[in-house]
Amino acid sequence: MMHEKLADDIVELRLLRVLGPDNVADRAPEARFLAAAPEYRFAIHLKSDGQRVGRIHLRITTDETILRAIGHSGYEVDEPHRRRGYATRALRLIRDLAKEHQISPLWIFIAPDNVASRRAVEGVGFRLVDTVDASPEAISLGLGPTLCRYAAE
Repeated sequence: MMHEKLADDIVELRLLRVLGPDNVADRAPEARFLAAAPEYRFAIHLKSDGQRVGRIHLRITTDETILRAIGHSGYEVDEPHRRRGYATRALRLIRDLAKEHQISPLWIFIAPDNVASRRAVEGVGFRLVDTVDASPEAISLGLGPTLCRYAAE
């Protein structure tokens, strides 16, 4: 079931596509292990004028390989739109969608030096669980060498 309202008073999440096992060929070879889980990909848009300001996704999974490598969700706010709270708003919406899918805890991995992203997840109630060496899968996706693992119930 998709969340009926993926918006707050400032941003809205617009579904771009859902990837899953039937879309394995649409992924780069190093990302094909992710095809085991349905993944909702959204663009983050401003409600005021519809402008796209970033992206966010949510993987619906309990697959340990995926969760150990990169977690349930990732996001990016486009450079000209950073430091305006859009990531925090999108994360609240994704956290609510994850709850609807009974994902608990919800895992997000962040590079230790990405202070702005760490503040964004902490601002919506994620807690730092630990800092780990990135898995080979995460490194092949361009993450690492270490990652902060955050979780939200």
